[in-house]
Amino acid sequence: MPLKFTAAAAALLMVVSAAPASAKSLVAASPDLIVKFSTSNGRVSLRNVGTKKSGKSVVTIVCQKISGRGSCPDPKPKLVQKYENPAFPNAATVKFGSLKASSSKNHVLNFWSSLNFAPGQYRFTLIADAGNTNAESNEGNNTTVVIKTVP
Repeated sequence: MPLKFTAAAAALLMVVSAAPASAKSLVAASPDLIVKFSTSNGRVSLRNVGTKKSGKSVVTIVCQKISGRGSCPDPKPKLVQKYENPAFPNAATVKFGSLKASSSKNHVLNFWSSLNFAPGQYRFTLIADAGNTNAESNEGNNTTVVIKTVP
C-alpha cells in the first residue's frame, strides 16, 4: 500500500523533525489553549494542554455559510447580548476564566437551540485566546474549524 501524504502526516512530520528529544526541557512552563466545538448542541470546550495555569481568555466564534442559499441564522438579540464584544465585531465571544494545566471548561451557547439552520453547509471558525492575553507554548493551535451540514 503506497504512503499517502496528508495534512495530518505533514503536521506530524513537522513536529517530529522540528523538535529534538530534549526540546521539552528547553521550553519554559506555559499554558497552551485549544478549543473544540459541538455543532449538535453549541458546546464550546476550552482546554489547557500546557504545563502552567492560563490567565483569563476569550474564545471567538464566527459562522460562514459555505453552500446552499442564505446565510448563518441570527440569534435572538436578547439571547446574544452576553456574547457581544466590541473588540471582536461580527463574532460571538465566550469568556473563560483561568484554567489549570491539563484542565478544561465547557460553555453551552444559550441561543444555540433556538437557531434554525437552512439546508447547506456552515463553517464555524473558533479562536482560543482570541485577545492573545496568554503567552502560550504553541500559538499555532488556537484556531479550530468545524463544518455543520444540514441536509
